Amino acid sequence: MLKSKIIATGAYIPTEIIPNENFLNHTFYDADQKLIRQPNQEIIRKFKNITGISERRYAEKSIKSSDMASIAAKEAIMIAGIDPETIDQIIVAHNYGDIDSFAGTREMVPSLASKVKHNLGIKNTKCIPYDLIFGCPGWLQGVIHADLAIRANEANTCLIIGVDTLSRILDPADRDSMIFSDGAGACILQKK
Repeated sequence: MLKSKIIATGAYIPTEIIPNENFLNHTFYDADQKLIRQPNQEIIRKFKNITGISERRYAEKSIKSSDMASIAAKEAIMIAGIDPETIDQIIVAHNYGDIDSFAGTREMVPSLASKVKHNLGIKNTKCIPYDLIFGCPGWLQGVIHADLAIRANEANTCLIIGVDTLSRILDPADRDSMIFSDGAGACILQKK
């Protein structure tokens, strides 16, 4: 039976650090659009106790999801020591595509995976890039897709990336938005 294994990973972690204190001056509303009267200090304290999150990272204005995905992919490829031309599939999981600014234009076409393939300079026409619009478990679903392709003997090497710039679509009046941040993670899955 054919099996796969992760041989390398890469990441892009944005440099802009947003501590919980940045939410002190926000006005929060509940799902019924009613003002939450609880003091923000208390909301933030409870949030940290529940999640353990004290800060998050937001992407710089000049970088898009496809840029972060490409940086994470380059790191994974370098660590794996593989030739990018040997990659059979590039799977990118995300929610919103490339967004150029807060509440800006969303670019879903061309796919982020196609942009990553272009950014990596891959010329191999048999390398199939595609996106999974799948929310939080998207990266894991991408690994499942790649593993199935390897088990079916349709691929030997796959690049799977999870990426988003959620900071650009957040509702500042939604207290749950404190949980989201930006970044990219990539892995190389290979036939073993």
